Amino acid sequence: MGIESSEELARSIEGELGSPLVAKRRWAVTLDSNTLQNNPLDETEIITHLGLGEWGSSHPTFNGTGGKAYLGLVKVAVTERFNDSPYHVEVVAEYTFETGDVLLAPTERRADWVFESQSGQVPALFYYHGSGNDDKFALTNSAGDYYEGLLTEESIVKITITKNFWPFPSALFLLQNYVNSDTYLDCQPGQLKCVGVNANYAREFFANAEYQYWVTQIVLQFRQSGWALQLPDVGWNYIASGVKRRAMVFDFENNEWVASTNVIALQNGAINLTGVPAILSRRVNPEAEFEPLLGRPPTEGLWPIGGL
Repeated sequence: MGIESSEELARSIEGELGSPLVAKRRWAVTLDSNTLQNNPLDETEIITHLGLGEWGSSHPTFNGTGGKAYLGLVKVAVTERFNDSPYHVEVVAEYTFETGDVLLAPTERRADWVFESQSGQVPALFYYHGSGNDDKFALTNSAGDYYEGLLTEESIVKITITKNFWPFPSALFLLQNYVNSDTYLDCQPGQLKCVGVNANYAREFFANAEYQYWVTQIVLQFRQSGWALQLPDVGWNYIASGVKRRAMVFDFENNEWVASTNVIALQNGAINLTGVPAILSRRVNPEAEFEPLLGRPPTEGLWPIGGL
């Protein structure tokens, strides 16, 4: 097929409040006399001849310069027998505002992030003593007896990350029940836990090709107090001279030592004479670095390179 010439016709642009601009360009393409006699119409050659470029290519005037909007190529129509002539073809190119994901294959699209605050309850094992947040004291009465079974409110932030993968993202499924070992999303190590990973198989026709992929949701939960157990250092036994001994209290009525019915404050296994038990942090979940696997959410209009 041969192309003798092309002529751009009148342009049009349409805008409506609340909707993006839509601009259209039209051409009349003249084919040589041998066209259609020996060769079928080659639409790709026509598009290349007009220099339309790839999907998302900017409109000549609405290209983001001079205060004008940026409009990218989103649709091309090639119609034979323009004005009922077998040697003329009409080409219509449509431009509008497009997001980056429209131009990307399914697995290249950026992740969607959702942050949701949820109410929750945790065991009340300690309190903040005095001003500030540095001194954590166990919840005891004035005699040092430990309160059991108390609960307190603590909001949890649920973070859902949705991303397409191919092949199956096995590494993400292995991340379930792990807490972060790195400072991630400005959260300190141990404050985030991966509580679930879900995946659905999908197929999509994109840019003249069929894609298959896994639509994957990673669910994290942020707890301000962290996911490690905050345990008062208390017990019914203590260590003396390397030997475990039962904690005793003196019964003045019967003038004898009896086993304590309440736990006592400890310090490094010995009796804590101050009566104020320390708080022991015990991590019960495995840990991993989250950022190399999960990336980061967008900031200042820019999407991260690498990760999700």
